[in-house]
Amino acid sequence: MKVLCIGNNTVDTDVKTSNLAELDGAHSYGLISELDNALPDVIQPGYYHSSVYDVAYYNLLGLAQKFDQVVILDQPKEEYSHPDAFYNTIKLAKDLAQTQSVKLLDPSYVTAINFFEEIVATNKSFCIFPFIELLTNNGSTTVCCRSYHNIKKLSELTDFQNDRDYTNIRNKMIAGELLPEHCSSCYQLESQGIISARIQETVEWANRLNFKSLADLTNIGNPAYYEIRASNKCNLQCRMCGPSASHLIAQEYKKLKFINDDFSESEYTNFDFVNFKNLQKLYVSGGEPTIMPEFYEFLDKCIESDKTDFELSINTNGTKLSERFKKQLTHFDLASFIISIDGYKDLNHYIRWPSNWDQIITNANYLYKNFSICFNITVSIYNVSTLHKLIQYIDTAFPKAIIHCQYAESESDGDILSALNFPYSALLVDNLLEIQNLNCYKNDRLLSSFINGVIGYYTNQPQLDTLKLQQFFKFNDQLDQSRNIILENYIPELAQARQLI
Repeated sequence: MKVLCIGNNTVDTDVKTSNLAELDGAHSYGLISELDNALPDVIQPGYYHSSVYDVAYYNLLGLAQKFDQVVILDQPKEEYSHPDAFYNTIKLAKDLAQTQSVKLLDPSYVTAINFFEEIVATNKSFCIFPFIELLTNNGSTTVCCRSYHNIKKLSELTDFQNDRDYTNIRNKMIAGELLPEHCSSCYQLESQGIISARIQETVEWANRLNFKSLADLTNIGNPAYYEIRASNKCNLQCRMCGPSASHLIAQEYKKLKFINDDFSESEYTNFDFVNFKNLQKLYVSGGEPTIMPEFYEFLDKCIESDKTDFELSINTNGTKLSERFKKQLTHFDLASFIISIDGYKDLNHYIRWPSNWDQIITNANYLYKNFSICFNITVSIYNVSTLHKLIQYIDTAFPKAIIHCQYAESESDGDILSALNFPYSALLVDNLLEIQNLNCYKNDRLLSSFINGVIGYYTNQPQLDTLKLQQFFKFNDQLDQSRNIILENYIPELAQARQLI
């Protein structure tokens, strides 16, 4: 009999597998890993072990098909290096159980995960973020980074656990009352059959915080998760961004008369309000964190006070990586990076103006070698037709990095940058289908769900909104003129759509 044991990546996994083999009178062949060697073509009868650390998720699914039984070892979540690894192991067991024999040595491991998976599946409003997260954006709070609708001023929030406005949102979610003013981004994705952050991250955070029921949510006295956008200081002028997230865009928009001269650029929040008592993760974005003096000062204070044992996630455009910053990072063992990138080579320069591709890739390679990184792609009318080129490059150059895609959402443009209004459906579908052959697609159900959703939308030949397309060209031409650059040189297939309006 061929048995594959799945556990964490410690020596305990090898010991437990050997003990099971001995009890069965079988031989233990040890670890199967793709980190150093290719996966074996032939499996001899006996016991083997592996983990989600050692073999990519999709490959682990395929490897398991060569075995008569899969055993999930009885190692508690606390013995995994990260709660997400434990969650992915349980998710693997549930996926495999649909086609073959899977034995969980401790079946109770799936109980809490099943509970919250059922909640988000049946209650289309419930999301964990308003219960555990404090997000600040230019002086105000929102339910999450996908929402532009403010809850209240940060200065007015004195009791996160019992605040009236937060409590109102939480109660509505538990009751199943939809909140489109706050949560339309996830609702839109789910309407296309795409797995949203509401669905995925609710279960992940419940697992991380050891929540077993809704009653556990009431025990959060202080935020476990902070998302901080301290200011709109940024060194780029991304086309799908806005003045509240880039002071350079604010300056440009004033010259173009897109906004009034009295536009209030930003309120600075600093980092002084962070409570370390229950802190699990702190996510920093902008603007661009690497050009914000207050961010460097915060890191210095954390180092000086020996408060560096939380997960520090930094969203960056990848253009700045100073020696001071590199030195600070050596104190944060749980630092990770989200690199925002939207086009392959020159297209990224056009969209994320005026970024330099070679500089970004040099910095990305440094971060990839030293930290956990992922790439975030904002999918818009600019890049949806060539998304396959960028994802193919990342899949080859950074094979261990996760790729996250999200739709462009503007604060005030009437959705004229929507990726769902590209004029040539057939071209788009043919290009996106190429992504389905990539490892990153096969190993990440969020990415595959997003790509499948876009393919499904365009396969149905949606009607082009020519008025919205006309408004797009008017807006984009003004940016081009301001920046002395032209669309035709970067996205010719989009530029030729002028003939359709």
